[in-house]
Amino acid sequence: MGLLLALREALRGIARTGMIGVISVATIGASLLVLGLFGLVVDGGYTLVDQLRERVEIDIYFKDGVSRRQALAFGRDLEVMPEVAEVIYVDQEAAATEFRALFGSGMLDALSRNPLPASLRVRISPGPDMPGRAQAVATAVTDHESVESVDVGEVWVDTLEQFVDVTTGVGFVLGSVLCLACAFAVSNTAKLMVLAQRDAIEIMRLVGATGMTVRMTFLVGGALQGFAGGLLSSIMLSYASSWWSVRVPDLAIDPTVDLGFWLVVLGTVLGVAGSWASLNRVLNAVALK
Repeated sequence: MGLLLALREALRGIARTGMIGVISVATIGASLLVLGLFGLVVDGGYTLVDQLRERVEIDIYFKDGVSRRQALAFGRDLEVMPEVAEVIYVDQEAAATEFRALFGSGMLDALSRNPLPASLRVRISPGPDMPGRAQAVATAVTDHESVESVDVGEVWVDTLEQFVDVTTGVGFVLGSVLCLACAFAVSNTAKLMVLAQRDAIEIMRLVGATGMTVRMTFLVGGALQGFAGGLLSSIMLSYASSWWSVRVPDLAIDPTVDLGFWLVVLGTVLGVAGSWASLNRVLNAVALK
């Protein structure tokens, strides 16, 4: 019965606040919407990083005179390394074709022979510390008698890992700020609700309501506001992603059902947390012990 009483009084209290309650729900919804959009962007960034990690490759160039059979045998030895996902043999003709596609045929056609060496294109298996994984493979083959040189591509691989670190840090900071903004909005509204209902609190005390029951009323009120804000943000996120997908189909953002659910849960938790943070000081101000 205590919870039902708290729920009933919380609904009455929210109704009494009128526009203040509406503004609070809208503020929570807007904050969680920004948080949800940011979460989608971060998730998209990690998806892009995973795709790029699957494309990290090193090129192993052979010396003149290394036969195709020797190169393929060398590639099979590399495939057993845990850092290696795939090994592709690129002969001189294939290398020339790729060169012409990138730079045109003028330079190669001016030469009497194809100067491009045969090579192995080694795709590194995705995982943490991609620069270290690529370097481990390069170190293992650098001193081999048939290898002329190894191109690791350290610059862009290092940049990729730096991007992951920066994205993680920025995501944590901005996510924390937005969560605090939601809790702050609910906390301020809870203060106004308590101060606006001094008479109601006194009446509840006169009819025998305990201090815990009164506190529960405002905690339930904060939870309801947070729930409504989370539900609003989930609906708005769905519409925003649909609008974006129609106009920019190549960069479509698809929020999952799980994200909408967790926005509602987060809104509810922040509603309770914001109300709890404001209760003791404000309720003490109206002589609730």
